[in-house]
Amino acid sequence: MKKIFCTIIVILFCGINLQADEKNMWSYSIGQFDVNDTVDSFELRAEYLYSYNIFQNNYQLKPFLGVMRNGDDGTYLYSGLRRDSKISKKWYFTPSFAAGYYDRGDSKDLGHNLQFRSQIEFSYELGSSRIGFNLNHISNASIGDTNPGTESATISLIRSF
Repeated sequence: MKKIFCTIIVILFCGINLQADEKNMWSYSIGQFDVNDTVDSFELRAEYLYSYNIFQNNYQLKPFLGVMRNGDDGTYLYSGLRRDSKISKKWYFTPSFAAGYYDRGDSKDLGHNLQFRSQIEFSYELGSSRIGFNLNHISNASIGDTNPGTESATISLIRSF
């Protein structure tokens, strides 16, 4: 587990800039893990948002890598696709989907180590940065014996570099 975690952290911090005309971004989030349960905890998250369009077409799907850690030592390492849609001059709507490895720690048992995350985010542009609010759902899509799932609500700071 430590090797996997260290590898993901190295990838997140080094990044790969595959397209020079747009800038990659970092997203840092803080909020509440498992908002629909009585035993919730805080959540911290860092994501590396690539600038390039993976399919080079009108879908505008862009990859991202992320790591989430909650207050009960639960860790989620994931990768997925997102779509930034500008809905006004300063507002963005960004749905995303990811798959990854969940290590429970002392946190909620989600029924399997393989977990899928779907998320929606609304963000507001502030110069070269954005501030956003997002909601997500993580579950194992019933591949485990149980599938309790969890929801999180966070606030994000998104910065290009």
